[in-house]
Amino acid sequence: MEGAGIILDALGRVRETLHSALSDSTAEELHREPHPPIGWLAWRLTRVQDSQISRLAGQEQAWISDGWHARFNMAPSPNDYGPGLSHTREQVAQFRADAKTLLDYHDAIFERSKAYLATAAPAELDRVLNEPQYKPPPTVAVRLVSVIQSSLQGTGQIIYLRGLHRRGGWFPREGS
Repeated sequence: MEGAGIILDALGRVRETLHSALSDSTAEELHREPHPPIGWLAWRLTRVQDSQISRLAGQEQAWISDGWHARFNMAPSPNDYGPGLSHTREQVAQFRADAKTLLDYHDAIFERSKAYLATAAPAELDRVLNEPQYKPPPTVAVRLVSVIQSSLQGTGQIIYLRGLHRRGGWFPREGS
């Protein structure tokens, strides 16, 4: 397996974890304190993947081009993905989405990611991004690893919160 295949495998594992965690989540669990709640975390990790993969592929974000913003009753802003967790407590508290919409959006972005990675030869992964604010400037592969890192952090938080809501904490021997 080469670089793009490894990245796709990691994103596939994030997708599987998200489906496992959200498929039977209630609306109350998705929006329950502590903040950020499960629903917002799932939205954010998908928004990060959408914004980054779209930029690397030279496409408009599905958030805008496919109208996902409207399904979430949010503005079509390409920069609204909670970068650096920049949403305020009030914005996070107002966020509402059902599990199906969250999973459908994630599935759409996973398909878009698969399509991009199917064309990502080693030279594409080695391409240096024009981001002089970073020293050294990142490559496409480094950016994709950052997307994976963000997604893994988000899914870990989601799994922890799910266990907290259902059993008062996360106890691995009792399931997630």
